[in-house]
Amino acid sequence: MVFRSTVRILVGAALLALSVGCAATPAKKPGAPSVRGSVERLQALQPSDVAVAPINDQTEQQRVPSEVFRRAFVETLIERRYSPLATHYVDANWIDASFKGTPLPDVVMTVTITAWDPSHLYSNGKVRAAAIVTLFEGGDATGEVLWQVSLDREVDLSEGRGRPPAGDDLIPKAIRKFAQDALEGLPLRDPLAAHAATPQ
Repeated sequence: MVFRSTVRILVGAALLALSVGCAATPAKKPGAPSVRGSVERLQALQPSDVAVAPINDQTEQQRVPSEVFRRAFVETLIERRYSPLATHYVDANWIDASFKGTPLPDVVMTVTITAWDPSHLYSNGKVRAAAIVTLFEGGDATGEVLWQVSLDREVDLSEGRGRPPAGDDLIPKAIRKFAQDALEGLPLRDPLAAHAATPQ
């Protein structure tokens, strides 16, 4: 009896430890892209000002709507509590893949579009896009990688109906959805933690 009680206690303790471990490490969302970089450094830094670099189009002949992509990423950063610099200000200070203005931003974001196919958007509401999104510490796009994600996704605006929704602004909507998907794993900025980390 003592042996059985001891076994039950040990098994119960093991199950409890396993459940606590699972709770401490949230499950990765199915289909979520893999993230690389110094995420712990990003969370410790709690950057505010982000310089979103001009879009890097590597699709050759696909005619990527670069400014629509850039605006979508800027708007999504704001949703995640970051403070993107005005794009015209970034452009005026963007030289050789670096921000040369003063003061320097906390981080630089680069977005490289590697695929863009909207050919089915107006027939079935779907568009394919692929991109590499990177956050670099400081004002230089060769600095430490704080966060990077590669996403190749078919954005479906049809909501499963197989036909496009009404409206004539489908491309901006699809790109906005793609930007939200790409930055879904970017940690929300915590203003309280950022304030605590600032030297007084």
